[in-house]
Amino acid sequence: MKKIALLTALALLLPVGVDAAKPVILEKHGYVVSEPRVTSQYYVRQIGTDLAWSKTRGASDIVIALIDSSADRNHMDLKNVPRVVNSMIGPYTADVHGTHTAGIMAGKHNRVGIAGLAPNVRYHFYNVFYGKNSESTDSWTVAKAVDTAVAKGATIINLSLGGDDYDTRLATSIKRARAKGVIVVASSGNDGKRQTSFPASMNEVIAVGAIDSRHRIASFSNMDDHVRIVAPGVNILSLGVNNRFVYMDGTSMAAPMVTASLALVKSINPYLTPGEVDHLLAKMPRASGKSYTELNTMKLLEATARPIHISTPSVWESRYVKNVKLSVMNHSNLKSTFSLYQGSKKVKTLTPNRSFTMYSNGDWLPSGQYRIVGQVTDGKYKRYTSRTIEYVNTLKTSISVEATDELTFTLHTTRKGTVTVLDSEGKVMYEALHVPGKFPVRGDTTQHLTVILKPTDIREKVVTTTYEPPIVEEDTPVLETT
Repeated sequence: MKKIALLTALALLLPVGVDAAKPVILEKHGYVVSEPRVTSQYYVRQIGTDLAWSKTRGASDIVIALIDSSADRNHMDLKNVPRVVNSMIGPYTADVHGTHTAGIMAGKHNRVGIAGLAPNVRYHFYNVFYGKNSESTDSWTVAKAVDTAVAKGATIINLSLGGDDYDTRLATSIKRARAKGVIVVASSGNDGKRQTSFPASMNEVIAVGAIDSRHRIASFSNMDDHVRIVAPGVNILSLGVNNRFVYMDGTSMAAPMVTASLALVKSINPYLTPGEVDHLLAKMPRASGKSYTELNTMKLLEATARPIHISTPSVWESRYVKNVKLSVMNHSNLKSTFSLYQGSKKVKTLTPNRSFTMYSNGDWLPSGQYRIVGQVTDGKYKRYTSRTIEYVNTLKTSISVEATDELTFTLHTTRKGTVTVLDSEGKVMYEALHVPGKFPVRGDTTQHLTVILKPTDIREKVVTTTYEPPIVEEDTPVLETT
């Protein structure tokens, strides 16, 4: 069996008045991190995750599988992380490498230690190393972990490990994972070579190289055309065993930064395929002449297409709505619904790419605040979006009456309500509930009538009109002279 070595360097323990006549400065109220050690995590700002947290800190249905050595699940920054621990070989004994890579991604925002880059996603921690402080594992054990992670619903797999030799069994597991929509991220290696380690060398894997705080390629980072993206891997503060905080160097530290950032991307749009994620990375800005991009989480999120989208003005003043766009990403397995709500009451189901009217349950909807809610699902993930609008109904409530013939009246109403017709003596001769429109009423058109419309919508006033029969003038005889 081919050996795979840990890609990391040695760990170092961390020693324990305003002028009113002038305009004032206003700032965005973004997400504030209160972790006491976050100022020592230079990489958080360098890769733009501090800005990205205002958009998302991860969705609970996104699962990162960390295939590594055992993370210290009792560390105060990992203790309450939603996670499952698995050991592919030997006991699950806390190890510094797995704890450090886990902390970069999963460290809770609990005002205790550091700030993990994707604290709100779920984690599956897999131990694939032979024991505490072991530097090696084998590719078949890693392949078993990959297969298990896929079977248990992993969204992204992080492999901060690698070796010199190609192994068909592990490669097959990774290809199978990608075919099922799972993204695989791996560190490029720490040998300072112009060749990435396996499995980062696979086309199906996102290979991650390391840079330092000055954006320079780390001297130890393996680099070739397989490396699509680089992230900080020098002097990286994260977690150590027994509630310690340690600095480490290595592409092992860079890979989980990319994994965490892609978990935030998938939190916004979980339907992106591995190929679409590859395309997203390829669109990121690159320095002149470089074949790779630097990780920038905020730019990734800004470039991520939302799976469901509503475009609408904030105010509608027309009963016929034509300027609202409801759209869903073009994936054959996605099902979507759009609904119009008034408060908590659903009043209409809307169809994408079609205009609609503010007519529901037999009446024009009243002025007020409404909300469009969209949902999309593939059976595994659900995502929602909504927009709130103010609707102004310019239609006045009215009723009119005219004679059709000697025995029939035609009534016309603009709103749904109860129509009452009183004869000339004030007695009810007709009463019924009607939707807007025209309808006939039988009666003597030579008599005076009073017609009343009481709208169903209690916010509309009762309106009344009268019918006066036409005055019939008698013919005056014509006298002829002789």
